[in-house]
Amino acid sequence: MHSKKNNRISALLAAFPTHENFLTFAQNSENAKALKSLILFAEKNAIIPAAEAGALERFIQENALQREDLKPPTPMNFSDFFDQKETLLELNLSVRALTERMNALLDQCELDLPRVSNSMLSRLKKEKADTLHKQNVLRSLAFWLGHERGRLGAHWNFETLVEMCRGGMTQAEHKEGVRIGFALYSRGDVIDHEIVGWLKNELKGYIQQSIGRFAYGRWGKVRSHDITTLYVDFPKEEAASNPSAYRQCLRSALSLAHQMAIRWALSKHYTQNRFLSIGVSAGAFDGLDNYLLPILSAKLPGDPAIRLTDFARQCALINDIRALLFPAPTEITLFNNESLTIWWVMGVWSTLYFDFVPDLLVDKALGADSEAAALFTATLYPSIIQTRDRDAKEQPNALSTFLRYPHNSLLGLEIAKTLYYRRRFWDANEILRIILSLDPTHLNARTLRMILFRNLAVEAPSHSIAEGMFEQAYLEAGFIKQNCQYLTEDFYCEHAVIFLAQAMLTLRRLRAGRGTIEGEYNTEHFKRKIYAALDKAESVFWKGVTISPTGIRAVYLLNSVKVIRNVLKHDDSLFTSPEKPLDCTPQAVRKPIHEVQWQLGYLREDLPQIPENEMIGAIFDMNTRMHDDSISLQAYRPTTYYCTAAVWWDLYPMRTIGCAKRAARLLEGAAELAREMEAKGVCIYAFTRTYGEMISAREFISHIDRMLKMIRRTAGSDFAQRPDSEVIEPDDDQPMNLLMTLNF
Repeated sequence: MHSKKNNRISALLAAFPTHENFLTFAQNSENAKALKSLILFAEKNAIIPAAEAGALERFIQENALQREDLKPPTPMNFSDFFDQKETLLELNLSVRALTERMNALLDQCELDLPRVSNSMLSRLKKEKADTLHKQNVLRSLAFWLGHERGRLGAHWNFETLVEMCRGGMTQAEHKEGVRIGFALYSRGDVIDHEIVGWLKNELKGYIQQSIGRFAYGRWGKVRSHDITTLYVDFPKEEAASNPSAYRQCLRSALSLAHQMAIRWALSKHYTQNRFLSIGVSAGAFDGLDNYLLPILSAKLPGDPAIRLTDFARQCALINDIRALLFPAPTEITLFNNESLTIWWVMGVWSTLYFDFVPDLLVDKALGADSEAAALFTATLYPSIIQTRDRDAKEQPNALSTFLRYPHNSLLGLEIAKTLYYRRRFWDANEILRIILSLDPTHLNARTLRMILFRNLAVEAPSHSIAEGMFEQAYLEAGFIKQNCQYLTEDFYCEHAVIFLAQAMLTLRRLRAGRGTIEGEYNTEHFKRKIYAALDKAESVFWKGVTISPTGIRAVYLLNSVKVIRNVLKHDDSLFTSPEKPLDCTPQAVRKPIHEVQWQLGYLREDLPQIPENEMIGAIFDMNTRMHDDSISLQAYRPTTYYCTAAVWWDLYPMRTIGCAKRAARLLEGAAELAREMEAKGVCIYAFTRTYGEMISAREFISHIDRMLKMIRRTAGSDFAQRPDSEVIEPDDDQPMNLLMTLNF
């Protein structure tokens, strides 16, 4: 029921995103019948307390959207919007079927808004929304978008649709961005039209399915430079010319590069005598070919597939895009004697940030069932493991391809990632063993193996086995620190989470045994171990903050460690009383958070004109957008949504109804994404029990449901109708009702 009501609210706010918009509609006598139906709809669904126009007006005024949500997230017109409906709306329906759904919803809700027709949509693609009827058709469309696709963001609303009917920005304004090139080179085998056609189709397919927001006009289209070289342009979306303005377009370009490098390795056309070179260049489009073509053809040590110009590298680093670049670039001289520095990708943090390769998700050896495990083992050890299904064993799969080309660490890591997200930890470790046998210092592979050992420790059947697995994880971390060339925030975060997981697992067992673990009654000893592990986790998280340009992941996890430690210090009985929630009073929770926020510059005494809470809220929003822009892996987004909800509910200086609304929306979005992942047979990397672990989507959703119930219980069942500014801070002697420890 709650989800249904939220959909109704989202639909109303999409149809009337601002107070001014509602007044314009309500004051027009021709809208009287439609207004009456909307008032009855809102009252019937308990959105407003009484069937009065004033009540509906107050509701819309108190919940009006932000100014930044009143324009399309990317400049486009109405025609572009419908051309990309499969990507933008995540709905693969014809326009006719789509209009039928819209009209069915209007009928169901008994609204006297105009029904949507194919012919009117065709007109709106060519004409401005300059009549009342056209505008109300757009309002009907906005109502459906808010109701059925509200999780995609608040920006799909009436004002956005009207803006798109005005035409949006012209293509000529996009003079800067990222150009990514793909060049096929023969080293003995022929490059024919079939191979180039395959490459072009794969590029088009991924762009349309995954980064369609750029695919308007000529942008995001695959173009040919010559017979064997293709390129794609992604315009930057901000007017500024500094590197930070390239965040989204560069993320999309590198996601495309990662996908094509793996897809090429899995294709039937891939041989050692054909090479796919991928180049990424950023800046003004009219001069990019001068740099892109030389980096595509450059002979580089180790034949790396993905190469970047120096400015593209700067943009990647400043925008915290999670790719590992070789620290010693190559410099070449161009025809005009200009020097060109070429950087190349050694690896990417694929396990968190880069999307799955579709072929691997359906690979028979990489599934989550026993048959897949048997086929995997038979392929890996054919002389030892015998299988009756000889045809399946001999049929090529991703694993057999990797075994033929074990130097392809990008492919190997992607296979290991797919196994990891299906909780096949030991099989993933076998793939990493092969990668590390060729390159023992491969940071991505070593870090993933460390994570696997941590997950196995959490899953271990006994405390002593878990301690042994944690020790293996620490040994991997020690090897990385001693031997890998440079470290990153993600390594330090995953390293610190070993200490956090060990502390929390020990605490859980100690609480379950009411002061004992596996018959050992030495509560003080275990308490010291827990505090020592939490202290060590804090120290390592600070290293992650130090080394990162943003520290977004590390800061959240650092706050969670400090809160947990303070909660434990304020109530010693939490170590031995499993019935007591891991929670504490506002003062105990707020103090360590306030200290960290001061240390990070969130609390600025030199900016008195900006209210403290507004400053912190703006920083939260900025960090959320930046981190979200670095992610294309949908299986990681549920956790980032949850963590962002915890930030607003647990870490914001003053808990308000606005915080409750934000947290609830984020948690509902996390659950929706998790359901999509469940349909793909993929698990969720979750922090819902305070430490990182791979859990089933169903279990993750159950955690989210508990959180939503707690928010409703704490904020009141009617919180969605109350003003954002209302404070709901608990009393000084009451528990905080923390999200981050609720499911512990």
